[in-house]
Amino acid sequence: MGNCRAGKWAIFLLSLILCLISFPGWGRADSLTLEEAIRVALANNRDILLVKEKIEEARERIKEAKAGYLPAINLSGSYTRLSEAPSMSVPDYGSIEMGKADNYMSKVSLTQVLYSSGSLKYANKAAGLYYQKSEEDLRNVQNRITFQVKKVFYAVLLAQENVEVTEAALDQSERHLAVVEGFFEVGVVSKFDLLRTRVEVANLKPDLIQARNDLLLSQESLANLLSLPSASLNLEGELSFEPVRITLEETIDKALKERSDLKSLKLQKEMLEVALQLAEVQNKPTLVLLGNYQYQNPSRGENEWGEEWNLNLVLSIPFFDGWANRARVAQRKSQVKQIDLSLRQLEAGIDLEVKRALWDLEASEERIYAQEKNIEQAEEALSIAEVRYKSGAITNLEVLDVQLALTRVRLGYLKALYDHNVAVAELERAMK
Repeated sequence: MGNCRAGKWAIFLLSLILCLISFPGWGRADSLTLEEAIRVALANNRDILLVKEKIEEARERIKEAKAGYLPAINLSGSYTRLSEAPSMSVPDYGSIEMGKADNYMSKVSLTQVLYSSGSLKYANKAAGLYYQKSEEDLRNVQNRITFQVKKVFYAVLLAQENVEVTEAALDQSERHLAVVEGFFEVGVVSKFDLLRTRVEVANLKPDLIQARNDLLLSQESLANLLSLPSASLNLEGELSFEPVRITLEETIDKALKERSDLKSLKLQKEMLEVALQLAEVQNKPTLVLLGNYQYQNPSRGENEWGEEWNLNLVLSIPFFDGWANRARVAQRKSQVKQIDLSLRQLEAGIDLEVKRALWDLEASEERIYAQEKNIEQAEEALSIAEVRYKSGAITNLEVLDVQLALTRVRLGYLKALYDHNVAVAELERAMK
C-alpha cells in the first residue's frame, strides 16, 4: 500500500516537473516586448475590429453587385377559394359555370437584364472601390494604434529609467551625507553644511516618490491601451538611439505615395466619379427579358391542371422625371469638387506633418549628442569634486551643485532619448 502511494507521488512530481519545463513562464510575469505589445493592441482594439467588419460588409457588397448580372428567379404559389363558382346565365340554357370555386396556381418567373446602359458595370466598380477603401482605412487605423502603443511603451521605459536615475541620485547624496556627518563629528565642517546636505537628501525623496508614481501611471496607461491588467506588465526593452539618415524630399515623396489616409481619400474620389457616371446613365434605356411559366387548375375553363408560359422583352426609356436625375448629376459633380479640395488640404497637412516629425527627430539627435558630452563632463566633475571636498579644497555647497547638475543632465539625456524614439515612430507613421 505504501509503495503504491509512493509511486503515485513520484508520478505526480514527475508530471509537475515536466509541466514546469514545458511552460517556463509559469510562476513569473512574462516580459512584454514592443512587438508583442503592438500585436496585442492590434488584436484587441475596438476601432480595428470595427473596420474589419466594414471590410466584411464591403466584400458582401461586391457579391451583391455581381448578382445584378445574373437572372433573378422567383417561385410563387397560390390557392383561392371563392364563395361560389363564377357562372353566366344564358337565355333558354340556364346558368353556365365559368370557373371553379377552388383555384390553384404555381408560377416561376425569370428576370434577366440584357442591357443597362452601363449601370451594372458602374455598380460593380463602385463596390470594388469601396472594398479597397475599407482596406486602406484598416491600415490607417492600424498605423494610428501602432504609434499610440509605441509612444506609451516608450513612456513606461522613460519612467523606469527616471526611477533608476533618481534612486542613484538619492544613493549618491546619502553617501555624501555620510562623509559630511563624519567631518562634522570631528569638527571639520559646520552644522550649516550638515543641515544643507540633509535637506538635499530630503528633497530627493519626494522626487523619487513622484518618479515611481509616474511609472505606475504610465504602466496603467499602457495596460489600458492593451486591455491587460497592469500588474502583469513587465516590459522588455530600452530607450535606444540610432541615427536616422533620410532627406526631407524622400520623406515627403514616400508619404505622398504610401499614406493610407491619402489613398483612402483618393479611392473615395474614384467612388464619387463612378457615382457620377452611374447618375448620368440613370435616364438611359434598359432592356430586360421577362419569362413566366405557370401551372394552374382550373385551366382553359376545364377542371384540370394546365400550363402556360410567356416571354417578354421590355425596353424602358425614361422620358421625364421632373429633372430629378439632372439634379443628382449636379450633386455628384459638386461632391467630386469637394473631394478635390479635401485632397489638396490633406496633402498640405501631410507635408507639414512630415516636416515637423523630421525636424523633431533632428533636434532630438542633436540634444542626445550634447547630453552625452554633458554626462561625461558632469560625472568627471562629480568625481573631482568628491576628492577635492575630502581634501578641503572646495565647499560642501559646490559638491551639492555638481550632484544636482549630474542628475539633471542624466534626466535630460533620458528625455532626449524618449523624444528621439517618439520622433522616429511619428516619422514612420507620417510616411504610412
